[in-house]
Amino acid sequence: MRLFRGAVAFGSLSFPSALRLAAALALVAVLTPSHARADKYAGEFLHVPAGARAVGMGGAFVAFVDDASAAYWNPAGLSLLTKREILYQHAEQFGSAVNYDYGSFVFPLSHEGDRRQAVAVSLVRLGVDDIPVTPDPEGLRAGIDFEDDDGDPSTSLPTENNGKWDPGERLFLDSSSFRFASANDWALVGSYARPFGSRLTAGASLKVIYRTLPATTGDIHAWGTGLDAGLTYAATSHLRLAAVGRDFTTTYIAWDGGAREHVDPSFALGGSYDIGLSPMHALTLALDVPFDFDGHQVDQYFGVGVSRDSTGNAIGKGGLSGTFHVGAEYRYRGLLALRTGMMGRDLTFGAGVRHEKLGVDYAAVFSRFFGSDVSGFAGDGNLDVTHRISGSYRF
Repeated sequence: MRLFRGAVAFGSLSFPSALRLAAALALVAVLTPSHARADKYAGEFLHVPAGARAVGMGGAFVAFVDDASAAYWNPAGLSLLTKREILYQHAEQFGSAVNYDYGSFVFPLSHEGDRRQAVAVSLVRLGVDDIPVTPDPEGLRAGIDFEDDDGDPSTSLPTENNGKWDPGERLFLDSSSFRFASANDWALVGSYARPFGSRLTAGASLKVIYRTLPATTGDIHAWGTGLDAGLTYAATSHLRLAAVGRDFTTTYIAWDGGAREHVDPSFALGGSYDIGLSPMHALTLALDVPFDFDGHQVDQYFGVGVSRDSTGNAIGKGGLSGTFHVGAEYRYRGLLALRTGMMGRDLTFGAGVRHEKLGVDYAAVFSRFFGSDVSGFAGDGNLDVTHRISGSYRF
């Protein structure tokens, strides 16, 4: 591969490598710590939904959650688990360039009726692997890695024969000149939940965040911590209400070199209603309303106190903005489940099977199905369908 002034030729990179590089550039643009953009995307990887069952229902899971993904959706839901459970999900996006893994283990401790004290440990990872990292310019060798000349006379770039690479001087690099590294976001989450009487449960999650980004001189690292908390309330035997706050103490992330990021608090209100159709058939309807303070676009979100320009788009950050997640799950004898939902502008479908202790769930997300190519989202109609599979084991 040869790099010329202002241009790159990728002839020696395979398609998967080029795809990983493109995804890495996009990820680095999102995750690189800077005071201009860092806060907006600092904890974005924690917003990737956990569990194919929840995704198939459009993410309307704050009140309905009763499996090991409760540590993500609402830690209070851990009290509804009657047995120990392990859940794992793996998802790939952008041609397998971006990998997402979520694992959780729930251990009930004691019980009051059908509600129990429970603890859980969860691990989240979002990463891009095999990113080609260019060498440090200070380590380039004159006459071998670059042409140490006077540059292009048609430009005003200050280049000279000084034995060091200067902007504008031709580079001679191939795939062996690159270091391959990974960009990773990790979160280790410890959760606890307990009942208060026969109707109310409460839970909290403490999360420790570790992030890495590749750089020319080696990886840079960041550490952070945050706190989530939630409630569930059984209003009737069929109706359950819930509320959850994420990062409500404000989650701070500190990078090598002194850069700081913070994740603003967000919260969600939810409800689920069980309809007993017959002894063998059951239906649950669910609704979640997540809120944050980012002032999102109006086509997908509603807002209160959000400043907008003449086209109706949000200006800057501030104001309370929310969206709707709506879902339904049909169950046959507790063995087969069919699901559908709306997650903002996305349409979701899902299915699940459970045999004794083992369960497998699948979900498909049709991005921007309910509105594409609108102001601020041009070309989003070309987004691919996202597939998710998760498995669980109860014992």
